[in-house]
This record gives sequence, C-alpha cells and structure tokens, in this order.
Amino acid sequence: MPVPEASLSPQQRKVRKMRRDAVGAAIRRAREAAELSQDELAAASGVSRPVIARIELGNSSIQIDRLWDLASALKTTPSALLANAEQHLESTSRAPKRNNHA
Repeated sequence: MPVPEASLSPQQRKVRKMRRDAVGAAIRRAREAAELSQDELAAASGVSRPVIARIELGNSSIQIDRLWDLASALKTTPSALLANAEQHLESTSRAPKRNNHA
C-alpha cells in the first residue's frame, strides 16, 4: 500500500505525481497504439475501466499484478511499459524551464 500523501514532503508528492503521470501516459499510448478503448482494455485485462482511467490520468498508483494484466492485454511487457514511462519522465525532466523574469 502506498505511503499516505499527508506523510510525504512536497518534493516527494511532486515526484510521486510525475511518476504516476508517466506510467499512466505509457499505458494510454500503448492502449491507443493497440487501437483499444478503455472498455476494451478492461474486458481484455480484467482491470476495471474506472481503474484504467485513474491510472491513465496519473490519479492512482498501479499494483504490480495489474501492470502485468494490462501489459498482457496490450501484447507487451511490464518492462516495456515502464521503459516507456521512464523515457517520458526523463524527457519531461530535461525540458527547458521557463524563465518568468523575461
């Protein structure tokens, strides 16, 4: 079970949100590449559509068993989904920061 938000520092909450967003985006990209709706992915994976929606939006963490189920339904591997998320996370963390003093 994840550590409650209230127990995290602001920096830890920010990192958690960035990670959840990256994993959710990776799952969404894989689902869209497979041309599946959330309902179709839910039927194929056994993970409910509301849970898939929360994961894709970065509003929920994902249990390892659910990650395996989603990966299998998407005809990929958990490691491929996580690698995609990691690439997304790295690219967004390297994005130039806006200077508000211009």
